[in-house]
Amino acid sequence: MSCMVLFVIFAGGLSSRFGRDKCTFVYRERRLIDYVIEVGRQVADRVVIAAGRNANLYPGETVLPDSTRFSGPLAAVDSATHLFDDELLFAPCDMPFLKPKVFEELLTVDTPFSVWVFPNGRVESAVFKASPAELKTILDFLARVRRSRIDDIFRLGHTTFLSTERHGIDPVWLKNINRSADLSETAPVVRHRVYTQDQVVKWRDSPLVRWLINNDVNALKQELLHYIETGLLSMAAHVAKDLAVVSPSYKALAEALYEITDIEKA
Repeated sequence: MSCMVLFVIFAGGLSSRFGRDKCTFVYRERRLIDYVIEVGRQVADRVVIAAGRNANLYPGETVLPDSTRFSGPLAAVDSATHLFDDELLFAPCDMPFLKPKVFEELLTVDTPFSVWVFPNGRVESAVFKASPAELKTILDFLARVRRSRIDDIFRLGHTTFLSTERHGIDPVWLKNINRSADLSETAPVVRHRVYTQDQVVKWRDSPLVRWLINNDVNALKQELLHYIETGLLSMAAHVAKDLAVVSPSYKALAEALYEITDIEKA
């Protein structure tokens, strides 16, 4: 018997770069979020909107309240995980070119978590699949240590990092809209090609846990090296950012890695 699937749309952000609420911005006679809702209804049993402070914008829709344990997207993730027992899919409201295949492929993976990676090593951390039982444990830990980074889910959990190139996922489908100028179906520019095969990451003892609990800096250094060698460069950037407390060199490395994995939306 197949499990139920819940599709959660992140729609509670400030949209500061866009200049107004972008989820309800009308593009080709439809709100940006309507394109995402349509895809969600094709791949899941239910669709909910994690609207946070913007709940009043969605009368008639099922709106998910934010958890008080976190800020940002993790507040929505935490709320969905504790209110529902379904397999979870997540997506932002500002991806009008999304296709069902993005989520159909995520759901084929047996690991508790699956997420997409562009050829340049950038993880699209706002589009992912999660199993609630494993996710609850991770979120409880993150709440205890007061961290609100969504990428920490993939650093702590058994995750399949899927290559967009290998699975035929057009980067345009995952193009998020930060400015009105981004509203074209021009393919994003990927400057480096380092990630073309799927990778499964499962730590026997999570380096992030070892660092947060035991201040094990060497564990973080091992994690950093692993991500660099496997081409998961944005994950490496997050680790380098944590290591910045050890040396300013790691801060510079993190900034360089973030720049390398940037997606130009020309």
